[in-house]
Amino acid sequence: MSDYAVRLRPDRYDESCARLDQVAFGLALWERRLDVWGADPGLQARIGHRLGWLRALDLVEPHVDRLRACARAVTADGFTDVVLLGMGGSSLGPEVLRQVLGAADGAPRFRMLDSTDPDAVAAALDRVGSTVFLLASKSGSTVEPNAMAAAARDRLAAGGIVDWGSRFIAVTDEGTTLHRLAETAGFRDVFVNPSDIGGRYSVLSYFGMLPASLLGADLPALIAHGRRMERACRHAASAGNPGLALGAFMASAALRGRDKLTVL
Repeated sequence: MSDYAVRLRPDRYDESCARLDQVAFGLALWERRLDVWGADPGLQARIGHRLGWLRALDLVEPHVDRLRACARAVTADGFTDVVLLGMGGSSLGPEVLRQVLGAADGAPRFRMLDSTDPDAVAAALDRVGSTVFLLASKSGSTVEPNAMAAAARDRLAAGGIVDWGSRFIAVTDEGTTLHRLAETAGFRDVFVNPSDIGGRYSVLSYFGMLPASLLGADLPALIAHGRRMERACRHAASAGNPGLALGAFMASAALRGRDKLTVL
């Protein structure tokens, strides 16, 4: 490879790259050519509804001002904490952003609640009076974050805060139960994500960029980095395509039974 060197190549890595290059997979993916995944129409349909992450930046970039305004309002209203309620893909990306970027000066303390452990729930609700809750659920019906939200509502009510919806922001798909609840309960805001973006692929959508904004991150800079990688990953050949090269590396390693990848 040229710019993206693989020092420890598993067996069949070069073979995997050659197979991908033969069908120009690097371009086919972005063009959503479903034939490269196989001839099964059912499989093609399922995959076709899971490629929305390729245009996540197109979704978010026009709404940077709205994301910033949401974050500014949280700070201006005196909230000291933001607690994200979510599981799986709805919380993993934001957790990485929190660990890597940290919170900017003046931003609220940002915490995650992705466990129903009673001690974890109690710790997340220790400043409930000055906390905004970010309820993130693609389906809108995930049991755990909804249970966490119910616990937060109960704690708010116990503190005499009746207008609990004003303490919540939602991120979910169009038409979910959470989407409807956010509108009827008067949430501070609701960000509707496209349904064709899966949870594990959602960090550059509202599921990741809203938490990034609440952390005080430089959204235009993050988007610019994403655009640069997007351009690099549009190359047809794996030799100049870091995403394709990484995919071939992971697939080749998995075929040898090395199915764990640690990113340092």
